Amino acid sequence: MTREQVKHVMKLISFAYSNFEVSKEKVDIWYDLLADEPFDLVLSNAKRHVKEKTYPPTIAELCHREERPAYYKLYVHNVNAGEDWTQ
Repeated sequence: MTREQVKHVMKLISFAYSNFEVSKEKVDIWYDLLADEPFDLVLSNAKRHVKEKTYPPTIAELCHREERPAYYKLYVHNVNAGEDWTQ
């Protein structure tokens, strides 16, 4: 992520949570810790967090990746597959 992208994420969080303070030092620390993360991942995690939680996200929550592979949602495990329960 670039420094401007980190500022963009922090701006979103500060508008959503009035108790989230932004300072130069905080931007420096967040940039240092988020520089290796993909912007799309961090931004989507921030948006999801804002919609679901009543408190600001931590850096760890912004970096969280799905533990399941991306293709996992394409396959649904059906415990009844192949079984005829009508008999």
